[in-house]
Amino acid sequence: MKGSTLPILLAPIIVVAMAGCTKNFNDINTDPTKANTSNFDPNYLLTTAELDYGNVTEYQLEELSCMTQQFSSTFDYYSGGDKYTQTLTNGSYNTRFFSDGMSDAGQLVEAQILAQEKDPILYSNLIQMSRIMWVLIMQRITDIYGDIPYFQAGMAKSGIITPAYDKQSDIYKDMLSRLSDAIGKLDAGKPLATGDLLYGGDIGQWKKLGYSIMLRVAMRLTKVDPVTAQTYAEQAAGNTFAGASDNAVVKLDGGPNAATINKTANSIYGQDFQQVRWSKTFIDYLTVANDPRLYALTEKADTGLAFNNDITHNGLAYTTQQPAPPGTVHEAPAGMPNGYDLSGPMAIANAPGYPGPTGTGNNLSPLGNYARPKMAVFTRKNLPVFLISYAQTEFLLAEAKTRGWNMGAITAAQHFQNGLQGALQNLPVWDAALTIPADTITAYLNRRTLDGSSPDNTLKMINSEYWAASLFDFTEAWSNWRRSGYPVLSPVNYQGNITAGTIPRRLPYPLTENQTNPANYQTALQRMGGSDLPTGRIWWDKQ
Repeated sequence: MKGSTLPILLAPIIVVAMAGCTKNFNDINTDPTKANTSNFDPNYLLTTAELDYGNVTEYQLEELSCMTQQFSSTFDYYSGGDKYTQTLTNGSYNTRFFSDGMSDAGQLVEAQILAQEKDPILYSNLIQMSRIMWVLIMQRITDIYGDIPYFQAGMAKSGIITPAYDKQSDIYKDMLSRLSDAIGKLDAGKPLATGDLLYGGDIGQWKKLGYSIMLRVAMRLTKVDPVTAQTYAEQAAGNTFAGASDNAVVKLDGGPNAATINKTANSIYGQDFQQVRWSKTFIDYLTVANDPRLYALTEKADTGLAFNNDITHNGLAYTTQQPAPPGTVHEAPAGMPNGYDLSGPMAIANAPGYPGPTGTGNNLSPLGNYARPKMAVFTRKNLPVFLISYAQTEFLLAEAKTRGWNMGAITAAQHFQNGLQGALQNLPVWDAALTIPADTITAYLNRRTLDGSSPDNTLKMINSEYWAASLFDFTEAWSNWRRSGYPVLSPVNYQGNITAGTIPRRLPYPLTENQTNPANYQTALQRMGGSDLPTGRIWWDKQ
C-alpha cells in the first residue's frame, strides 16, 4: 500500500490527526462552513471521508460482529447482535451508522463544490476520487438500512434539510453508473490529489480501487438484477486489485485525536476484552479447514478472573507443541457459542460442550477457557483498517467466474486460491506478530482447493471464505452473508428476542429520522413493508 501522512478534517473542525503534522495548524483548524473558503483546500475533506469511513463506529463490533458469528459476548450491550434483543432498536447504536455516514457524504459533496469553484482542472482527480469514495460510503449505509437519502444527501448547505429517501434499486443503478464515469475521468496527466490517505493520489491505484468497488456493488445484485450484475462485473474484470499490495488501508496513529484512534480496538481495550470471545462458529470453521489463522489470531486468558480482567497481563498462545513452551498452552482453541449470559437462565455454564471455568472461588473466570483475540494486537489503538481488500475482490471474481460470466482467462479455482493467499497475507498488515510462514501458506493452499462438485458447493465455499476474509469489516461480512446465504449460520433463540429467533436482516432507522424528516421517513417505510423492523429485508436481500 502506498500511504501518506496528512492533516485530517474532523467535522465540524479540521484537526491535525497524524503524528507530527502540526504545521500551519491555526490555518487549517477552521470550520470551512464558517470561514472564507477561498483559501481552504478541499483535499482535507477527502482525507476526512477516507478516515471516517474506515474507522467506522465501534457499534459494528457490539452489534454486527455477533450477528455474523465471528464474535460472541456475554455483555448486555452486545445483546442486540448476539441475542437479537430490544437493544437492536437502541437509538444511539443505529444512529451512528446513519449519521456518521451522511456526515462523510456531506464532506465529499463539499469537496466537489469547493473544487469546482476554486479550479476544476487542478482538482479534477480529487473530484473523481470523491465520487468513488461517495459510492463506497453510500453503499454501506443503504446496505444497512435499505432506502436512504441518496441523491439529496449531504446537501443541507444548499437548503435541503429534509432529503427524500430514494429506492435502493435506483441507488444501486446510480452507484454503478457513477463509478464507471468517475473511473473513466481519472487522469494521470492532471494534478494528483494531495489529500488521499490510501494511495497518495496514485491514479493507477485509484482505478483499481474504483473497479474493485464496482465489482462489490455489482455482486450485490446477483439475486435481484443478475443482468446488471454481470454487465458491471465483466466491466471490472481484469481491472481490479492485482495483489495484496493494492489493499485500501487506512493507517491510524492511535491519537492524540479521537479521530485517529481505532474505534473497534479502543472498545476492546476499554473493557470489552473481559467478555468478548471468538464465536464458536468462527473457530469451528477455521478448525475444520485446518486454517493457520486459527493459531495466529487466538489466545487464551491466563488462569483466573483477575488475569482475565487485566489487559496488561499477557494471554497464553495456543500451540501444537508438547510440552508447551512457557507462555503457551497445548490445547485447541475453543470458540464461545452465541446467545449466552454469564448467569441466569442462559448462563454460559449451561452451554453444550462448556469447557469449564478457570480459577476458583472469587477468582473464578467463567469464560476463561474460551479463545479470545490476541490482545497485544487487537487492542492497539493504531490498528490499521481495511476499507476493501484484494482477498475480498478475488473471492467475488471467483463467484462471478463460477456463474459463467466473461471474467477473463483466470479460473474460479485460481481466483479462490488468490483470495485465500491474500487473506493470509493481510494479517501482518495488522501486526507482524500475526505473520504466517510462507511454507505454511503454501501447504494450506495446496490442500484447500475449491470444491467444484456442484455450483452450490462452490458458491458456499467461496462466500464462506469471503466471510472469514472480512474479519473486522463486520458490516461487509454481514452484507455478503445476507446476499449469498453463506456461511450457513445457526441463529439463536434467546428468550425475549425481537426477531422470532432469526438473524437480523437490517437495522432500524435512527429514531431521530421520524422526528426531523417524518414525511420522507414514512414514505420509505411504506415502500419497505410499512414497519421499521430488523426482520425486514432490503431490496437486494431476497430469499
